[in-house]
Amino acid sequence: MFFIGIFGTDAKVVPVGQISGVPCAACGRQADFSVCRQYSYVHAFFIPLVKYGASYLATCPHCASVYELNPESGKQMLRGEPVHPSPSDLHLLKNNCVPRCASCGAPRQQGDVFCSKCGTKL
Repeated sequence: MFFIGIFGTDAKVVPVGQISGVPCAACGRQADFSVCRQYSYVHAFFIPLVKYGASYLATCPHCASVYELNPESGKQMLRGEPVHPSPSDLHLLKNNCVPRCASCGAPRQQGDVFCSKCGTKL
């Protein structure tokens, strides 16, 4: 019987830990950011063989904005060392801080007087 191997690539996101005392550039609040390691890998028969393209992502719990953490700080977290990154160690990837209507939660534009969905005065 002849068998052909199955090769492919995939990506994975693994929680690493938290960093605290860093202000969020999007919402301005200080919070404990959740940090995850994102990487891609080559697999054979669903067994990972080679990992590549690792990056560390930090998420603000208040506004859900996503930052890329300096790779050196991320590697320190993997080793279990305490990390105290400066705001320059975080690069904003996605700003999720969108102003919303207090009544219905619909997104609104800066300068709107009334909500476009429910008509409530902002």
